[in-house]
Amino acid sequence: MDEKNVVEPEFAVGDKITVRKSVDVPVSFKGTVTKVYTNSAMVSIDDFDASERTVVEDLKYKTIVNFKHLRKSGKGKKATKPKE
Repeated sequence: MDEKNVVEPEFAVGDKITVRKSVDVPVSFKGTVTKVYTNSAMVSIDDFDASERTVVEDLKYKTIVNFKHLRKSGKGKKATKPKE
């Protein structure tokens, strides 16, 4: 694999994330990244709406979500652009 094509994932283990319910994701929740894969991450479901408790329990409070559905939550490090 060419080193120029290697892209670092934008999520890391321990990152706090937010996921919105969609066609691909059965429940909206806040969670924590526990493992990073190539295009997705395993996340623990930490905070969710009480009406979705059954779904979350069926998932055992964990699920794998594609990066496109993850959003970092909380105050993280801001990326800074170098001055030209």
